[in-house]
Amino acid sequence: MNIKHKIINLDNSDYHMHSMSFSDGMNTIDEIVKFAWEIGMTEIAITDHSDDCMASLIEKFWISKNAYRWLTKRWWNIHNEISVIFWVEADILNENWDICDTIQWKESEFINLSAHNNVYKWSKESINKAYKNAIEKHNKKIKFICHPCSNPNFWNVVDIEALIEIANKYEIPLEINWSYLYNGKTNLEKLHILLQKADKIYINSDAHTLFGLKEYRKNAIKFLKENGYI
Repeated sequence: MNIKHKIINLDNSDYHMHSMSFSDGMNTIDEIVKFAWEIGMTEIAITDHSDDCMASLIEKFWISKNAYRWLTKRWWNIHNEISVIFWVEADILNENWDICDTIQWKESEFINLSAHNNVYKWSKESINKAYKNAIEKHNKKIKFICHPCSNPNFWNVVDIEALIEIANKYEIPLEINWSYLYNGKTNLEKLHILLQKADKIYINSDAHTLFGLKEYRKNAIKFLKENGYI
């Protein structure tokens, strides 16, 4: 099954990564931009975590942030010609339709939608209803659904076929997360279902390091080739 037509960014682009400027990454925005250009990328989206997710990380890991998100409006890429986008990795908060899509209370025009165990405090079994309601409410600003097949985040209760169905309905891509695949945190059975049934797909690094930005994509491409998808 050749799925090249499904994958939006089979070229040199990556739309999911984290910086130390506003999130839990290990590198500044400028370091990421310079390195991404060096390894041949043409467009990246820096998608740092939402306020609610960062609050849980600060509480757990004592991560401290001293940069201000509004400064991205004044930031310009002076290093190279790579296109740089700033989105937010938004979090589903409950089984209704509420999400956190802000960084330092500044809302993003577009988001990639996530569900994290450390943020979603309701019962795990309600996550399928939560996905459906959040997508129906916020579909116009959702660029893709993050790591829907990851083991750490609700993998045993997510109805992947129902999630794919609602995403396809609103023409929202789902993500193959390079980081989770590389680190053995992907439910492969659900990933194969996603590859077969999702209408649109992103393959993104979810990089928190320069190593991840460089190496995770190679592993994703290797997986797709070995399994006959490209």
